[in-house]
Amino acid sequence: MTMTDMHSGQKVLTGISGPFTFAKGAKQLKEADLEPIQYSYSGLNISLNNNATGLLTAGKYMVCYTLITNDNKTELPVLEACVPVEIEPLAPPQLITPADTSWVESHYPNFAWLPPLPAAMVPQLRYEILLVEMKKGQNAYDAIQKNTPVYMQSYLSTAFLLYPSSAQSLEPGKHYAWQVIARNGEAYAQKTEAWSFKVKTDSTTIAIDANAYPKLRRGYDAHSYTCTGNMKFEYNNETGDSLVNVAIYEWHGERQREVESRMIRMKPGQNFIEMETGGNGKYKSGHQYLIELINDRKETWNLKFKYVRED
Repeated sequence: MTMTDMHSGQKVLTGISGPFTFAKGAKQLKEADLEPIQYSYSGLNISLNNNATGLLTAGKYMVCYTLITNDNKTELPVLEACVPVEIEPLAPPQLITPADTSWVESHYPNFAWLPPLPAAMVPQLRYEILLVEMKKGQNAYDAIQKNTPVYMQSYLSTAFLLYPSSAQSLEPGKHYAWQVIARNGEAYAQKTEAWSFKVKTDSTTIAIDANAYPKLRRGYDAHSYTCTGNMKFEYNNETGDSLVNVAIYEWHGERQREVESRMIRMKPGQNFIEMETGGNGKYKSGHQYLIELINDRKETWNLKFKYVRED
């Protein structure tokens, strides 16, 4: 008997039984019929430590059995049969947060999960995380299998992810599904369940002084500001762009129809911008809008405001 790692092609275990005889016809062999059996281990796929003695590491293997005759004192193979075997950790990885079907406030949430156990079965443990937007009528499993990832990260060495600010921000009011895959090096080990969560919609509107300039932020900030005159905002031009496009959209829990778009001159560093909103008839009192600025690095900066006409 030989066991081979299907990913690397490395032989990890061989076994040779003692000699046995059998007559014509069918016969079911028991372990006692094959003793003594001598095993030989090779490669790095056997974990030999105090926590998990003799456990094979997680992965896919091919086990082949060969029947050898020793008639006339020559050993000749007369029959061989092979079967694939997949070995998984005794306990799969488990998701922790965001909890299944929960609501999250941040548009850049943190993700955490528990590793597979025992750790000795996955000595080259790495993780892959998938995050997808769920469509109407889908459950978390359907979304993971069918939808294009909003975010995907491989080769993670820790059981958590701080969702990066450089990634696409998650939109309020939308459902997302996520799943973590554990790998032993490049080989598949096990995956978690698929969980879902929803990003909370805006709930706070802040009234600001007429002379204040609220800052544009990366992603969709949880707050919305009240604008009673011209719209003012502050933008830190880290990229040194001389000209940027600023678009304004209707906002109803997500970005809607574009109201207008303007090219605005910028200087390096801080910029204090004032845009006319009251005299052009494009803005409706009591409605919410989104300012979106995209710089030369293709970063998106936003600010939401509620327009209130002064009577």
